[in-house]
Amino acid sequence: SLAHGGAGRFGQLQPAFEDIAYGLGATVHRPYVGGETRPSTAWHAEFDDVNNDGFVDLFIAKGNVEGMVDFASRDPNNLLIGQGDGSFREAAPEAGIGTFERARGAALADLNLDGLLDLVVVNREQRPELWRSMGAGTDASGAARPMGGWSMIRLVQPGANPGAVGAWVEVKTGAHVQRRELLVGGGHAGGEAGWVHFGLGTSERLEVRVQWPDGTWGPWLRAFANRFLVVERDRERPLYWQPPPATG
Repeated sequence: SLAHGGAGRFGQLQPAFEDIAYGLGATVHRPYVGGETRPSTAWHAEFDDVNNDGFVDLFIAKGNVEGMVDFASRDPNNLLIGQGDGSFREAAPEAGIGTFERARGAALADLNLDGLLDLVVVNREQRPELWRSMGAGTDASGAARPMGGWSMIRLVQPGANPGAVGAWVEVKTGAHVQRRELLVGGGHAGGEAGWVHFGLGTSERLEVRVQWPDGTWGPWLRAFANRFLVVERDRERPLYWQPPPATG
């Protein structure tokens, strides 16, 4: 931290920052359709890998505020797809989620347990939206076609924080390492489902390790892709969890 790095001289440190969002295409300052030139109003932002290619993407809920006439009135949500070079490209129109309701909050979660992240959008004075991810389209039976591989990871530890909120999870596939924090809140009118999701691209196996909330690191554990994993503290291998069979 800055406090530790400065030996207690927190107020004397002068960190430097550089704005890199424009260069990476991670900006949503104006609507991308409709010819609107007034600036956007953004609310909830959430990073996750919606196409399971191993690179994090960004969803942004947007919506006008009544009375703010200087801002765009028709302001669709954004879905910025992360590229391998760290840049982003807009994909909301092709994904079909670029609606014009006045959005405020959102959540990305695998609601039907198929490894694909679905989307819930909270709108002001309008019904919420529920978008099921169809992956790369549908097959002859109407089921979603998968994109890349995935892993959904749940953490378990003894004590007052059994879900290990605040832990960091690292997933390694070959030389590619991804790192995510386990959260339960964040953004605006949104939240997390409790499972940590990783897209794995073409990898069929992965290694996972956890930095538990007290700072202790667990060992690297090997697992197969396209599985729900339960990682218990001090256990030498992950457990595989399966959704209950559908009924009716």
